[in-house]
Amino acid sequence: MLYFQKQNLVLFATPKTASTSLEAALAPHADIVLQGDPRIKHCTFHRYRWRFEKFLRIFVDTPPETVAMIREPEDWLSSWFRFRHGSWLDGTARSTRGLSFDDFVAGYIQQPKPEFAAVGSQSAFLTHPNIADDQVQTLWRYDAMPAFTQWLQDRLGVVLDLPQMNVSPSFDTPLGDDLRVRLQAHCARDYALYDGARSTP
Repeated sequence: MLYFQKQNLVLFATPKTASTSLEAALAPHADIVLQGDPRIKHCTFHRYRWRFEKFLRIFVDTPPETVAMIREPEDWLSSWFRFRHGSWLDGTARSTRGLSFDDFVAGYIQQPKPEFAAVGSQSAFLTHPNIADDQVQTLWRYDAMPAFTQWLQDRLGVVLDLPQMNVSPSFDTPLGDDLRVRLQAHCARDYALYDGARSTP
């Protein structure tokens, strides 16, 4: 998570939405950088509202504007599946080696989730669990990265060159039609947030 004091802007690091690349490009321009441990770097909106916003309000009169990226839910899960296919997880319960994407999505839908599919959700990351409609103010679609980058450049008054970092392995992840329908029902809130997200400056 990054805070820009002059613009009074907070950028959340939604997992699997180029957050590491954005951090690398923007950290030199930020006044506060939460990085390192994933629990810190990927501070959720709920935790931000609970504690961190109160800290920032010591220094500013108005609540900071909040912004984050959101990825199409099936594509987001595909990135997690491919990331956990890496050799560094071989032999662990989080590895997806030997599994199909159907297996992964089926695991993600069930309760409790098997460890290999326990990756949270974007809606839980970006919204308050107990206050209706309390969420990150401005959401940008991950597949509109050029438009989001332009928005950041205009908003922050900087020129950005995003490096390619922490990229998941690239291979096809076909999903059965029945599982896709079940996923869409299970992640209805995630799809609604994605559908409402911006794609143009």
